[in-house]
Amino acid sequence: MELTYGISDLIKASQFILENSKSNLLLISGNVGAGKTTLIKNYCKLIGVNENVSSPTYTLINEYDFKEGLVVHMDLYRLKNVEELNNLGVTEYFNNKQVIIEWPEIIIDEITTNYTHIKISYFDDNTRIINISNHMIWVF
Repeated sequence: MELTYGISDLIKASQFILENSKSNLLLISGNVGAGKTTLIKNYCKLIGVNENVSSPTYTLINEYDFKEGLVVHMDLYRLKNVEELNNLGVTEYFNNKQVIIEWPEIIIDEITTNYTHIKISYFDDNTRIINISNHMIWVF
């Protein structure tokens, strides 16, 4: 699923994510400056977060209350290996109502639960493209 959007379409882009995500675990990929955190701020507002949503680049994990529980927002950009992920207990957060991970490349091969991967790419200076793919893990 794909959507092209501009800065004035952030509500539309957030709604697109809400309608097309099949998991409470959202992995958001994109180059530096692609607009990951800006989109996450708008998405969080759409689902009912009233707090100021900010990038967890230095704190690594931010938590926000919303009507259905807790939103856990992670930024894994500075992590160097899976051992650092394990030390943080990242996967222990996956049972929360909503988990959003920026820069998920270090963890994506370790995930053993359903997730939605959202890729943001540049179209031009004012336009981005979102690609959404849902990954369902089947256990037999």
